[in-house]
Amino acid sequence: MTGMPVLQMRGIVKAFRGVVALDQVDFDCFAGEVHAICGENGAGKSTLMKILGGGYRPDAGEIRISDQPVRFTHPVEAQAAGISVIHQELSLLPHRSVAENIFMGREPSRRGFLDRQQMRQRTATLLAQLGTRIDPDQRVATLSIASQQLVEIAKALLLDARVVVMDEPTAALDERDSRSLLQLVQNLRKDGVAIVYISHRMPEVMAIADRVTVLKDGCKIWTRPQASADVNSIVTAMVGRDLKHFYPKPPVVEPRESLFSIENGENAQLHGIDLHLRVGEILGVAGLEDSGKAALAQAIVGDVPLKTGSMKLRGKPVTILSPRRAAAHGMGYVPADRKGEGLMLRQSVRDNALLSLHAMAASLSRPDRGALAYRKIDDGLRAMDVRAANFGQPVGALSGGNQQKTIISRWLAQASDMLVFVEPTRGIDIAAKAAIYETMRQFVDSGRGIVVISSDLPEIIGLSDRIVVMHRGAIAGELPRGSSEAAVVALSLGLGMHERQDAAA
Repeated sequence: MTGMPVLQMRGIVKAFRGVVALDQVDFDCFAGEVHAICGENGAGKSTLMKILGGGYRPDAGEIRISDQPVRFTHPVEAQAAGISVIHQELSLLPHRSVAENIFMGREPSRRGFLDRQQMRQRTATLLAQLGTRIDPDQRVATLSIASQQLVEIAKALLLDARVVVMDEPTAALDERDSRSLLQLVQNLRKDGVAIVYISHRMPEVMAIADRVTVLKDGCKIWTRPQASADVNSIVTAMVGRDLKHFYPKPPVVEPRESLFSIENGENAQLHGIDLHLRVGEILGVAGLEDSGKAALAQAIVGDVPLKTGSMKLRGKPVTILSPRRAAAHGMGYVPADRKGEGLMLRQSVRDNALLSLHAMAASLSRPDRGALAYRKIDDGLRAMDVRAANFGQPVGALSGGNQQKTIISRWLAQASDMLVFVEPTRGIDIAAKAAIYETMRQFVDSGRGIVVISSDLPEIIGLSDRIVVMHRGAIAGELPRGSSEAAVVALSLGLGMHERQDAAA
């Protein structure tokens, strides 16, 4: 890159209650460049971007836009300067329409009245750029997490910014939507936009970045051209060690004994589901966003029960009409939206880990109370390497990886036989991913089973002992461990056997 960077951040320092989050960090980005930032949760990435976006004020350092010094005291000032930040945590109003959310604070008027037609038309155009057909009049609350993420991105694109920050933009997206998003990034780069791209997905970084900066413990480790920054060097700089065995080893003996099954299961979203999970197995479920894979998870745990068909657990018929009933049968659920569905953010780490025991304990006995139960829970949290100042602090203050480990600790304390994971490592750094994968393998090796539903194809392929692929609410087919991404994508698209062979070739 030549010339003057459109964005310069020099000597940025930020501390919270004496804890240094950023220590003399330098960062810049040129027009027409994609500059990726990599680092573990807690490395300082989001803090640096919140300073750029006007959410935080730095304790020291300066920011320059087109070589002009700027100081932001509010996000609106950053937006006015041409900076658009797409945060990982969504900031949408659930009971407003898609168009109302995108134009919030920037509503167009005509003759003194709100111009809703212009809002709808412009919203439709922005969403089309992202390759989606979401209805501009649809309420955000009715959208999936992935669709809400696309609305958040469209909201940022409306600014026509000079600098666009994308914080884990594909974390909730499936393969198809991720490709559309990456194509949009390419188009923005061609238009001369400076793009700051934060992602834990290394293949994306390798595919899209011009330069890579690694942060660790609030400090910049290095900045390199992408061509001289391979995945191993990035991971080593991020976590301080070489992760040679990212995915745990599969079982030596092929699992055979049935743990859980569905026969001819159906509801409004699922059709003819025949599913079998074996003892000691991780069963992966892949598919596009609208394939029914999320509905399958909801059916298994009774959140949206099956209307017809039968279930068996360890050979015995079971009827699962609610998540509470599923938990009573030893079935745990780790949802995709951990903050909205999995945690009580203002409650302590310990209380969140105790939630299942609280719910299942008899009202008079309360065996989950007292020093013995707290010691058991604390031991479980430490075994999961949940990093917190103490387990009495609010779980909302933890990183995404530590929040996810807290939910897993909850189900391990419940002595569950089977776990259903939905997007288990969304927005989680590489070291935390490896730790969670190892825990999952240890869980099934102890004679239990896991169904994992993920939009991350390398995760599904690297982690699963078998893979089933969903398409239009049905199981399109089954693939063995180690199948290619092409084979999974072909089934996801509903291609026939001959077409799948061509795609794999």
